[in-house]
Amino acid sequence: MIRRMTLHGPFLVALVATAATLATLAPDGWGPGVTCDEICLIDQGKQLVAAMRHQGWAFFTPSNVEQNFCWPPDGPPVQAPLGYVILGLSHALLDPAPDNPDVVSVAAARFAPAMAFGLLILLVGRWTARREGPVAGTMAAAAVALMPRTFAHAHLAALDMLTALFFVAAVFAATEAVRLGRRWVYVLAGVAWGATLLIRLHGLLIVPPVAVWLVWRLRRRAVVPLVCWLASGAATFFVGWPWLWTDPASRLWQYLATGPWRPSLHVFYFGQAWADRAVPWHYPWVLFAVTVPVGFLALGVFGMWKFFHEKSANGQSPAFHSDLLCPCSALLFVLLMFSWPGVPVYDGVRLFLMVFPLWAIWVGVGVGRLIGRSWWWNSALAGFVVLQGVGLAAYFPCQLSYYNALVGGLPGAVQLGFEATYWGDTVREPMLAEAARRASGGPVFFAPSLAPYQPAGVTLNSRSLQQSGSMLIGWKLESATTLPRCRYAIVYHRRADMAEVEALLRMGRVVAEYRMQGVWLSRLVELTHVPIQSGVSIREN
Repeated sequence: MIRRMTLHGPFLVALVATAATLATLAPDGWGPGVTCDEICLIDQGKQLVAAMRHQGWAFFTPSNVEQNFCWPPDGPPVQAPLGYVILGLSHALLDPAPDNPDVVSVAAARFAPAMAFGLLILLVGRWTARREGPVAGTMAAAAVALMPRTFAHAHLAALDMLTALFFVAAVFAATEAVRLGRRWVYVLAGVAWGATLLIRLHGLLIVPPVAVWLVWRLRRRAVVPLVCWLASGAATFFVGWPWLWTDPASRLWQYLATGPWRPSLHVFYFGQAWADRAVPWHYPWVLFAVTVPVGFLALGVFGMWKFFHEKSANGQSPAFHSDLLCPCSALLFVLLMFSWPGVPVYDGVRLFLMVFPLWAIWVGVGVGRLIGRSWWWNSALAGFVVLQGVGLAAYFPCQLSYYNALVGGLPGAVQLGFEATYWGDTVREPMLAEAARRASGGPVFFAPSLAPYQPAGVTLNSRSLQQSGSMLIGWKLESATTLPRCRYAIVYHRRADMAEVEALLRMGRVVAEYRMQGVWLSRLVELTHVPIQSGVSIREN
């Protein structure tokens, strides 16, 4: 019976959460708007999958490898391929024109992170249940599902949810290898780590906490397991990326060293716009604290406190439960690394999203320690956990703007100087439909435009814009006089780049607005003071 509960609780939570995510994926339906990186990632994934399909085994010949793995098309930084392939395969399931690179369906590619979200919930729930019991496992799974920021990223065809899944799976695999004690299991755990490296460079952050934990658990016996783990992970990384094969040392260095070449992004934090490498060290800690529901923060802290203070009858913690120290150390190490001076951190919590499911383990531990024999107490406790998901509904479908009660929700966060929205997900189909109706086939400015492909991607995935013939044009303040003339503009409330937005807001009047809890997140502006090609401005009535 207990075993069935261990299996069924996390499975049911994962099933419900996955179904809810799949029902709210479409950007032209109930889902969030198209975000900045999605089009580029999907397009590259589609090209890789098409190359695999057409080239067969010739995909791995040196000439084709050079052509297929030209990362990225507009220059560094170099990116590992597995995340692109997963998004490309997901896209191929519903791709009406698999050989046409101009056809990109965001909704189709979003199927992959939605399924990854469900697997992550199940993985966290099962792993916690094996160590802390079925109640703790089910509550840990529920915590992952009910955190608004994790739920939001499950809707986006980007690398963040995939990174979180593979990162957590690799950490858990290392603990399973120690539990089973077989060399071949360490090899398999290394494969999981290597796959994480193939998703993103974040896989390197697994090595220090797992290596230290292995040495602490196994003492002198850790040498062979550690070598097996590292060797199989490195081999997986090398075999899984054909681009490395022709010149491994040089290209590995290029992969590790090209990050600094990326243009710096702006980050809005405590009322100031920062360069991503100059953000104060406490940014990841504060963002984590204000984007996890307060009840989950309290339960997680309580779970940690109880775990580190409890002892068995002989005064020692059970060795099996020391497995919890591995994900705990991984969580702390990730936050510490993103606190390190000079390490770029931006776009809310997405670069360290993996700490949320790792924290959910401690939420489960906390609930497991609080569970009692009284049915009304247990019911109240379960209700308290479910209540933490109120942010899913209150911020639907744009949970990337979620902040908890510690800062007074989104209004309080904006007042304190936090970002309102950062990735364009608040530019949704109703706003685009109104712009298409008013523009009557004419172009519409879009700001802030974070990349050349962002306005085009939003246009391609808007049914209203496609039907009307209107298209979005990225607005840049420095080139305003050379842009085509537009009567309307769509802006979203990315405070880190408000100079672009405010310039457009000053040129006209707001005719449509998307607000959440009294804070505007996107606007449609009718421009009455319009820049034209000649560099002269005219006043229109």
